[in-house]
Order: sequence, then structure tokens, then C-alpha cells
Amino acid sequence: MIATTVHQELVELTGGRVRFDEPMRLHTSFHIGGPAEAWVEPQGLEELRALLAVAASAEMPVTPIGAGANLLVRDGGIPGLVVSLNTPAFRRLLVDGETLTAGAGVGLDRVVAAAREAGLGGCEFLAGIPGKVGGAVRMNAGTRDGQGGFRAMSDVVARVTVVRRDGTVAATPAAEIGFEYRRAALNGDLVVEAVLQLAPRPPEEIGQRVTALMAYKRATQDLTAPSAGCIFKNPGGGRPAAGRLIDQAGLKGMRVGDAIISPRHANFIVNLGEATAGDVLALISAVQYKVMQEHGVFLELEVQVMPQ
Repeated sequence: MIATTVHQELVELTGGRVRFDEPMRLHTSFHIGGPAEAWVEPQGLEELRALLAVAASAEMPVTPIGAGANLLVRDGGIPGLVVSLNTPAFRRLLVDGETLTAGAGVGLDRVVAAAREAGLGGCEFLAGIPGKVGGAVRMNAGTRDGQGGFRAMSDVVARVTVVRRDGTVAATPAAEIGFEYRRAALNGDLVVEAVLQLAPRPPEEIGQRVTALMAYKRATQDLTAPSAGCIFKNPGGGRPAAGRLIDQAGLKGMRVGDAIISPRHANFIVNLGEATAGDVLALISAVQYKVMQEHGVFLELEVQVMPQ
């Protein structure tokens, strides 16, 4: 009865735009995942705040979803409210001087293109990452910068606007967020906008860096088959990258159901067509066991598994 009442509130609040039992395989790059209890795409900040209020009063969990590019949804689905900010209100992009302000729903390739057009460099490393700004901030997304180094969102984010679960809106300086490797300490806050601090750079130079990065990605990564990108974090401490450890353990091509370790990049698990989350999780466990056995290293997950 309680669920029915809450569902009715969501229907009324969104004018019927809420979708119940929405298959999450339609919203993840893995093409895997059970149903979301309630899927909503708020049309603006006030509607988002109202949705959070309904969820809070019903003690309903809230899960923000970006492009679903670094996400594995369990076969049982996600309970509660799943919020997608992939609507026009959250896809605004503005360049002002040396800053670029982008809504949570803006694709990262669009950010790179806009920065290049404005002659602003520093975010080329985002090229080819199939995510949105909100998710990139939350995950502190990063990769090689095309010059032998590594850059992440924490290197370019100046300020983030969030909506807290109680509906309050706050603009938080990057220094107060607590960025870590593949993580931002947002305490459940929903990112709605980010301001990037960039630097003047010739568009031709930016283009060359982007071209080089994309060539490297195409040569080393499996970009065509459904996947969630890198599954494991690199262990650090001077140890080889996760993909190299998996490769050295002889696990490329290992398969469970329709989930397989990519023959091209050992830190990718690919969905051959009908893989389930159970298949992927079983393969993850097998990899962790074998790498620990061979190298004495426990590989931590980079991919986000939901529900946790």
C-alpha cells in the first residue's frame, strides 16, 4: 500500500513521465541489468527537488544515473528512485573566459569539443570516455593525457553545484569535495553542474592531442562491444596495471556465460550478447582469485555495482 501511494505521488508529480520496472539494460553501456523500481528524468531543478522530497518522506532510496558507462546493475534491479539528468535543463554548456560550465547531463565529448572550439585546453583526456559530466565528477574520471601522464576531473574542476538529499542546493569548491582515485566524497549529493578551469591553447594543438588519444584507445581497447570500461582499479604502489596482471595470469578470453575477458584489453569484460550481472560477477571473482594467487595482489573494483 505504501509503495502504491508513493508511486502515485511520483506519477502526479511528473505528469505521468515516471516509468516503473524500467529495464536498466537499456541505460547501461554493458546492456545488463534488472529493472529500476521507478525511473525518472526531471525536467528542471525544482522538479528534482520535489522528487527528492517525495523519496525522503517515503524513505525511498535514490540512485543517480549518468550515461551508465561505468556501471553494473545486478539482475534483481535497483529499488527505489533512479534519477537520470539527461534532459535539456541539465545539458546546458557555457564558456566564459577560461572557464567552462556544464550541466550533469552534458556528454564528455561535447565538453572536449566546446573547449577546443573556444581555444581552451586541459580537458583533452576526457575524449572518448563515454560518460556525462555528473558521473565523471562522481567517479573522478580520468585517463592518460596524451603526454605520458595521467589526468582526472579533480585536475580541472573548480566548483560543483549539487542538490542534497534534503533538497538544498549548494555550490561546493573542488577543494572541499575530497577527490580521490576514482571517487569523489559527495555523501549522496546529486551533481547538477560543474565548472571547469581550463587554459588557453591553440585549437590545432588540442585537436592533435585528442586525435592521438583516440588512436591509442582504438588500438588498445575494445570500444565496439558492450562493456563498462575498466573493471578493476590499477593497484598502484609501483605494481603493474590491473590489465597487465590479468594478462600475465593468462586470463584473456576467460568466459562465464556470455561475459568474457576482452582478448584486446584484459581489464575489460565484454558482453557477448546475453550476459547477466551474475555472469560478470562470477568472472570478476574468478579474476580476483587468480590474480591474488599468481601475484599476491587483490584487485579492487573500479566499476560501480548497484545495488552495492
